[in-house]
Amino acid sequence: MNNDNPVDGTSSPEVQTGDGGGNAGGAVERAIDRDVLAPFIAVLAWIVPGLGHLVMRRRGRALVFFLTVGGLAIAGYLLRGNVFPPRTGEPFGTLGFLADAGSGMFYFLSRFLESAGPNVSRAAGDYGTRFIAAAGIVNLLSVFDAYEIALGRRTM
Repeated sequence: MNNDNPVDGTSSPEVQTGDGGGNAGGAVERAIDRDVLAPFIAVLAWIVPGLGHLVMRRRGRALVFFLTVGGLAIAGYLLRGNVFPPRTGEPFGTLGFLADAGSGMFYFLSRFLESAGPNVSRAAGDYGTRFIAAAGIVNLLSVFDAYEIALGRRTM
């Protein structure tokens, strides 16, 4: 009788028990739980940058993503960058909206806080527009990271 697990070559007491069920039921339940929870965690990570990681008890990553996305977005708003509306009618405006909306709550806050309007006539306003878009892209990368961790595809 071979006591090695064929997947990773380690000995597994659950496989050796011979009770017919082993631990396969628990593994299937964990896989189903991950499939159900991963999209929920991704939505949390999108709405509040870092929240998906915080739910999974990865506090360091959560803090880094929140500070990075928040810092980029706030710097962009202070530089009076352009926040693209949902319907622009042109392809680059749509891409700008998707990048901006990727920052989650910071995009929604900008809709309420943008009283002075954009100042793209100066270089600072143009840089601000890029900072806001970069905040959205970084947050979308954090969403993908949280989703992969929730599915169990990444361990770090």
